[in-house]
Amino acid sequence: MFEWENLPQTIPADYLESNLIRHGRLLCYYDEEIGLDILRAQVTGYNRHEKPTHANTYTNTTNEEVRPTITRTIRYLSDNMDSENRFNELTDGVLINNTEHGESARHIVEHYAKRLAIVQSAFDTNILWQNMPYIFLADGEDTRLSLERFISKVYTGEPHIHVDKSLFHKIDGKFEIGQNIEVPYIADDLIDTQNEIMMKFRQSVGIDTAGVDKKERTNTLEIMSNTQHTKTVLNIMLEQREIACEAINAFFGENITVKVIGVDEEQEGGEDNSTDDSRTQTSPSDEQL
Repeated sequence: MFEWENLPQTIPADYLESNLIRHGRLLCYYDEEIGLDILRAQVTGYNRHEKPTHANTYTNTTNEEVRPTITRTIRYLSDNMDSENRFNELTDGVLINNTEHGESARHIVEHYAKRLAIVQSAFDTNILWQNMPYIFLADGEDTRLSLERFISKVYTGEPHIHVDKSLFHKIDGKFEIGQNIEVPYIADDLIDTQNEIMMKFRQSVGIDTAGVDKKERTNTLEIMSNTQHTKTVLNIMLEQREIACEAINAFFGENITVKVIGVDEEQEGGEDNSTDDSRTQTSPSDEQL
């Protein structure tokens, strides 16, 4: 979702973003051998603005590229009027947060993944039970095994001839095989539900979406509402990255910037005023509102 520019070669952009999303926090620090670097970090202590004051890094490296744990004092431009001059690059560092309180996106992913799994299970079950299931009564283990073989033949499309007096019995003068269960077909509704959950997930992590693919077309007011919500989420994440860039540039003398992917392209292209039949049209009620 974000594009970083002017990063030093010692800071890979993919590591930076993936770890912010997965773990929520990174420490930007200077190492005499490596140069400017970033690592996942745990924080302790709080200052007068309730911001963390110390960070300990942790890494899974096996080649002793860096020390197992690196400790830095976290510095902010708001610490005092002379914060830039008091910064010590060998003992101090800058904290990069994914959100205001350093939360990762893991809880968001798990929240929606659980609900998607429930809908997918309901979808699979509904499709499976469209094969007209039956309930049989068996008077013994042999009959149960015979029924299981019989059902397996039915589901594979093979003809099956079963001779069993206890299976075919008369009720009111008619032969009855089993009881049919009526299962309504709701798979299409479940797909709409799945798309709705995915739309909410995209909004929660900051991916703009105009709506969902469903029977009812998404009107203009819904699209505007979704876009506004997404921009709010993106702004929260972008703001923390910009705050970190400002501090890193001031303390380490860099010129790092960050932006939302795709924003410049939209601004350069201008507002799209073209008309297209495929666009969602507003209903009379929307125009009145």
